[in-house]
Amino acid sequence: MYTQHFQLSELPFSIAPNPRYLFLSPQHREALAHLLYGISVGGGFVVLTGEVGMGKTTLCRALIDQLPEDVDIALVFNPRLNSRELLASICDELSIPYSGPKASLKSLIDALNRHLLDAHAKGRRVLVLIDEAQNLRFDVLEQVRLLTNLETNQHKLLQIILVGQPELNEILDRPNLRQLAQRITARYHLEPLSLGATQEYIRHRLKVADARNEIFSPAGMREVFKRSGGIPRLVNLIGDRALLGAYTLGKTTVDRRIVRRAAIELKGSGVGAKPSLSLRTIGISGLLIALMGGAVWYLFSQGAPQIDIRSRFSLLEISKSFDKALVATESPQSFTQPNAPEPLPSQFTEGKDEALKHLFDLWGVPNPEEIKCGKAGHGGLRCQNFRGSWDALLKLNVSAVLELKTETESERFICIERVMGDQVFIRTAAGSLSQTQEHVKALWSGRAILAYRPLATDKRALRPGVSDPVIREIRQQLGLKPTANDPTRFDENLRSRIQAFQREIGLRPDGLIGTLTLIGIEGHGSRPDVPRLLSAPLTEGHDVHHP
Repeated sequence: MYTQHFQLSELPFSIAPNPRYLFLSPQHREALAHLLYGISVGGGFVVLTGEVGMGKTTLCRALIDQLPEDVDIALVFNPRLNSRELLASICDELSIPYSGPKASLKSLIDALNRHLLDAHAKGRRVLVLIDEAQNLRFDVLEQVRLLTNLETNQHKLLQIILVGQPELNEILDRPNLRQLAQRITARYHLEPLSLGATQEYIRHRLKVADARNEIFSPAGMREVFKRSGGIPRLVNLIGDRALLGAYTLGKTTVDRRIVRRAAIELKGSGVGAKPSLSLRTIGISGLLIALMGGAVWYLFSQGAPQIDIRSRFSLLEISKSFDKALVATESPQSFTQPNAPEPLPSQFTEGKDEALKHLFDLWGVPNPEEIKCGKAGHGGLRCQNFRGSWDALLKLNVSAVLELKTETESERFICIERVMGDQVFIRTAAGSLSQTQEHVKALWSGRAILAYRPLATDKRALRPGVSDPVIREIRQQLGLKPTANDPTRFDENLRSRIQAFQREIGLRPDGLIGTLTLIGIEGHGSRPDVPRLLSAPLTEGHDVHHP
C-alpha cells in the first residue's frame, strides 16, 4: 500500500529472510568471526545463542555463504527428533545411503562414519548445523556428543554447530552435560542492537528498497529503538506499521509520534513496551472513543459522499487528541532513553576529504593529486572500506579514518593516528589531539577507511601454489626466513603461517592473501613507513599484541 507513496521498490521491513536485506552489525560480524574461527579449529562444538528475533538464522545463512569450498554441511531445522531420526536427517542432508525407515541407530552411525572417513581422505570436512537446539532432548544431545568421537588418530571427523535461544546455554551448563560443554571450541551470545546499530539497520533496509530520501527522522529511529529494544524482528514489525501509519496520514516522514502510535497498535502482539494506564486515563480514553464513534456515525448517516475536507480534519484532530491523552498518561518508567554520548568538539571532526588528507599525510603523501577512496595520486596508496568492531579495527593495527554517528545529515569524520592506553590520538588541522577510547567508540558508526600500498601484482588475492615476487616481501614482513628452493613461491608453510596470522587478528583463516590480510600484515610487519595504531612489528613465533 505505501511503497508508491514513499517511492520504494518493495516492502523494506518484511520479516521474510531475503538475503538482499542481510545486515551484519559489528556484533553480528564478531559472532560470525567466532563461528568461522570455531570451524577453522576443527572438531567439537560451536554454540550460537540469542533471543527470539535476533537474527540467528540470518547469521547462519551468512556463515554458510562464507564456508570454504572444502566443507560439506548438513542442516537440521527440526530438532524435535529422537536419536535415530536425527541421524537419518543428517544422512539425508549429506546424501548418505542407508536401508530406509528400518535402519537401526548403529547402521546409521556406521554409514555416517564411512562417509566421514571417505570425505577426510578427499581433504573435505563435514559440518552439522542444528537450529533451535534448545529443543533437543537430553538423550539426543548425548548422541550428538558421541558423534564427535568419530575420528582418526590425528583429526576429529565431524564438527557440530548448535544454534538456539538463551536457555540452550543453561542446558549445556548442566552437570550431566559437562562432557559436551568441555568440547565447545567457540561460543557467542547475540545481544540486542545498540541505538546506533538500530539506526544503521533501518537505513540499510530502506536503501535496499531504493529509498531516495531519509524517511525516518532521527527522533523516529530513536523511538523505534526504544520500543523494539534493538531486536531486529521487532524493528521490522514496528517499521512496517509506522510506514503504513505515515502513509495513512499523508506524511512523507516517519516521526516519533507515528512510531509511538505504531508500537501501541502492535503491543497486543507483544511488540514494544506497554503503557501504564490509570483509571482516569481509561475514562478519558473511553470518552474520546465515544466522541469519535459518534462523529463517525453522524458523518456516515449523512452519506459518505458528503464528507468534505473539514470533516476529515475534525476526525484527524480528534485522533490527535486521543493520542495526546494516551501519551500524557504513559508511565515515565515504561521506557528508558539511553544517554547519547557528547559529540566531539568541532576542532576534532572534519569532512571526509580533510580526514583522508590527514591519513595520506601519515603515510607520507602530504599533497595527494586526488582525494578519492581507491586512488591517492602519486603516493601509490589505495583505500579499503572497513566495517566491523573496535577490537577488529585495532587488530589490523593501521591508522584509519572513522565515520562518526551524527544527528544531522552532514557526515563527520576523524583520522585516528595512534591508540595509547585509554587515549586515542586524532590528527586534526590543529595538530594531534586526544580523546578517551570509550568516547570515540561510543561516537563511531562502525565504518572506517583504511589506506594501504597494494601488492605489485595484478592478482586480487594470492593463493597457495602461485609464484610471485611479492611473496619474498610478505615472508620478510612476517619475519619468516626465505625458503631454500623458491622464496617467491606460496608454499604450504607460508599458508599455515598466513592462517595462524589471520586467526590472531580475527580474520577468516582461509590462507589467502587478500586486501584485509595484506593490511594486517602491513600493520604488524617490519616496514617502518606504515602508520600503526598500537603494536610493535611481528617477529617469527610471536603473537599479535593488542590492548
